[in-house]
This record gives sequence, structure tokens and C-alpha cells, in this order.
Amino acid sequence: MTQQVFSNARAVNLAISILAAFVFWQIMSILADLTAGSALYPIFRVLGGPGVVFVKILAYLVFIFGILDLRDRSRHLRKEQQGFQIGLLPLHEQLVLTPDEVEQIKREALKMEQKGQHFFVPTIIKKTCTHYRNDNNISDTMQALDGHLDASLKEQEGQLETVRYIIQTVPMLGFIGTIIELTSSLRLVKNFQKTGDITDVSNALYSAFDATLVALSLTIVLTFLYHRHMESLDVFFAQVKSYVMDNLIARIYKR
Repeated sequence: MTQQVFSNARAVNLAISILAAFVFWQIMSILADLTAGSALYPIFRVLGGPGVVFVKILAYLVFIFGILDLRDRSRHLRKEQQGFQIGLLPLHEQLVLTPDEVEQIKREALKMEQKGQHFFVPTIIKKTCTHYRNDNNISDTMQALDGHLDASLKEQEGQLETVRYIIQTVPMLGFIGTIIELTSSLRLVKNFQKTGDITDVSNALYSAFDATLVALSLTIVLTFLYHRHMESLDVFFAQVKSYVMDNLIARIYKR
């Protein structure tokens, strides 16, 4: 169900990214024309000026798509925080749980799922309770909890493969744009030899490095946001482990 939601969101994000990338480049291009000769002109020229326009728009497109994908996953992670507030596990100090009470906690988690309330925290609690009921061994239950959490974390990290690919691809797009413009500038050298006017060659060289500058700037921003999300993932799973260990496994008492 969650995968289907993300698939639909990605289709919408792609459409938004295409539109936003073109609009952004168009605005930067207009501002470059309006600010010609001013101190702001170099900034707008780099972002939206002439030269390798397709490469710049493509870089903006994948950058915006990556931002939107991270935004959706961050929202989902914040929503999962609500699982701690459901109150399936006791928080009172020195309160112990009997095997029957552990089974009752599992039933409450199942009732939530039947009502359509799907959160990661109740799900991992249900799996932990089930494992304890089957093995009746606290040590094995702790290992099972670690296994479930590791598998879930790897799954979440695997779903970020598209963002990692974008982070690697954007600088390559910049380098491709630079090579294209450098090739064009070499062609203009012949005109320079005939006319002695170096203006066209200089403009082509400026444009050549614009693409790389834009691409590297976008990569820095996207990489920062990616690692912020990875940090949030690690913190969330650490909180889940601490919550289940302290309020479920550590409280189980066998007579």
C-alpha cells in the first residue's frame, strides 16, 4: 500500500519537476536580460543564461524531483512518529509484563491493523510479541527485534536509490554541458582567426563552465538534504528499538 502511494506521488512529482524546471530557467533567463550590466547579472546568467540550455533544464528537473522525493519520505517518517503516541506499551516505571499481557498487547496491535491504522511501531511490537510467544525466550526475542529493525532500515535506504543516483548524475550533466560548450568554443576559434574578435569565444567559454557550476551547486544542496533524511531515519529506528526494548522486552517477567 505504501509503495503504491509513493509510486503515484512520484508520477505527480515528475510532472511538477518538468514544469518547475522550465519555469525556473525561464525566470532566470528573463532576470538575466533585465539585469544586464548590473552586479546581479552574472548570477542570473549562470542560472538561466544562454548556452547548454537543455542540460541546465535537465539538471533542474532531476534536482527538483529528488527534492520532492525526499520531502515525501520525510513527511512519511514524521507521520510514523505518531506510532509512539498510540500507547500500546506501558511507560510506568517498575511495571512488569506477564506472557499473557504480552499476548494482549499483540491483540491490540492486530486490532489497530484491522481498523486500517498502519504504523511501523505497532507492527514491530506485534512481530516482537509473536516471536516471544513462539520461542518463549527473551534473548532470541531481542535478536529477532534487531533483525526486523535492520531489515526495515535497509528497505528504507534501498528506496532512496533514486535520490543517490540523482546526486551522482547531476555533476555528470554539468560536465557534459561543459564539454559541449568547449567544443563549440573551439569551432569559434576559426572565426577569431579571421576577424580578430574574441568576444564569441569568451562568451562560449563562460557558458561552458556555467553548466558545471550550476550542477555542483545543486548537488551540494541535494546531498545535504539527503544526509539530513538519513540522519532522521537512523534516529527514528534507534528510538523504535529503545522504545520496544525498554517498555516491552525488559519488562517481561516469567514465573
